[in-house]
Amino acid sequence: MEEFKQIHPKQLISDLIPIPVWKIHYSYYTARGNPKEADKYILDNKNAWDRIDDQFMRYIEEQNEKHPERKLSNVKILDSSLMGEVYLKLE
Repeated sequence: MEEFKQIHPKQLISDLIPIPVWKIHYSYYTARGNPKEADKYILDNKNAWDRIDDQFMRYIEEQNEKHPERKLSNVKILDSSLMGEVYLKLE
């Protein structure tokens, strides 16, 4: 990897970086007990279907620890799917 860090930009043939986007649709209850549904998005490998749900639940746990006054409870993943890829253009 050290060699790659040293290359000149003109040595890099690819000028687009594909970034897979996963959509998580979930339900939860707010701190006041109101039911809600929402979407979150994760940038991860397109073969990451087996870890997307765990990654999302860890995110919810971290957010609940950071913001106990806005804690989400009874979080359930209703759907998780690969939306496609976006491309980051190198200049």
